[in-house]
Amino acid sequence: MLTTNPFTEEHELLRQSVRKFIEKEITPYVEEWEKNNICSRDVFRKMGEHGFFGVTFPEKYAGSGMDFWSAVVITEEMAHANIAGLAMSLYAHTYLPLPLINALGTEEQKNKYLAPALKGEKIAALGITEPGAGSDVAGIITTAKNMGDHYLINGSKTFITNGTMADFVVLAVRTGEDNLSLLILDKETKGFSAIPIHNKLGMHTSDTAQLFFENCKAPKSCLIGEEGHGFYYIMNNFQEERLLAAVTGTFIADWALKKAKQYTMERQAFGRPISKFQVIRHKLAQMAVTVEACRSISYRAVAEFIEKGSNAVEIVTMAKAFTSEECMKVINDALQLHGGVGYMEDYGLARAWRDARLLTVGAGTTQIMHEILGKLILDEVNYQNNLQKRQ
Repeated sequence: MLTTNPFTEEHELLRQSVRKFIEKEITPYVEEWEKNNICSRDVFRKMGEHGFFGVTFPEKYAGSGMDFWSAVVITEEMAHANIAGLAMSLYAHTYLPLPLINALGTEEQKNKYLAPALKGEKIAALGITEPGAGSDVAGIITTAKNMGDHYLINGSKTFITNGTMADFVVLAVRTGEDNLSLLILDKETKGFSAIPIHNKLGMHTSDTAQLFFENCKAPKSCLIGEEGHGFYYIMNNFQEERLLAAVTGTFIADWALKKAKQYTMERQAFGRPISKFQVIRHKLAQMAVTVEACRSISYRAVAEFIEKGSNAVEIVTMAKAFTSEECMKVINDALQLHGGVGYMEDYGLARAWRDARLLTVGAGTTQIMHEILGKLILDEVNYQNNLQKRQ
């Protein structure tokens, strides 16, 4: 359980390194990337060269072997830089497909895909969502037919982050009527194509695509883990994604609160700074309480995840559900306190508002989070009732 500041001197040195990197290699180019609806592949290479992708991965595969708090440090700095679109592409590369390869992959797969991805030499994507199967993973219909010496893949995926940029995709496919499996598919595979999706509300810097598979041949060596176990692998893998979504929402809100405090102290109305008005001070106080609540539940979720792994699903789900909704309230209030200028792109709040809106949808909608929590809560009640009966 978290009782003190979780960040060590090593974490803070990492923080300073990431902050300098963002100032030099990211901030000057964000507007260009936003306009073009995609970031540069070069930023992946540079992130890899600095070791930022591999902080939580084994040193054997170009990682640093640090704990999950190091991933939180990077997430916080990205959120404070107000570059959520790029951050999502970087996290979708690192913490969606790569943990699956690290945990379940063969040595050949780790050397061919994991190590180059952590070095930034290859870009990765995770292909789960389909036009008819979003949060309903069991509804996936993309098939991988066992042809003896290879799989034959047919189907499509949608809303795939890094879809057009990826050198390889970890795919969730149906290998039997009741079986889901995970396969690695190289971009150059014949029959594999990707079409970018541009008409998004936010996250403009993030590459989002539809993927299509028409009789794609994948060697048997591309199977990750055991055939038919894909559903369980995917469910366990969601925890890191949801944790980082919670941290992202928290610190976008923290950034927006800082912007609002500074602006209200500078903005004059009726002969004094608007921060002197009680209604403004009370709104800032309410925003500060919300940010602290988001930070507290996010940090507690990270601490329990480090301690319990996938058994921390309840608090992780709570953190995702709570922060994704509450961060939007803080960002919206910050925009309101800026008045007309908050509605302009120049102040960054419009982008933050657009980008953060995805957090209630991505990595499982708020409604799905509540459904998961409802089942967990009732399961606990049933367990306690049965325990009392036995006593």
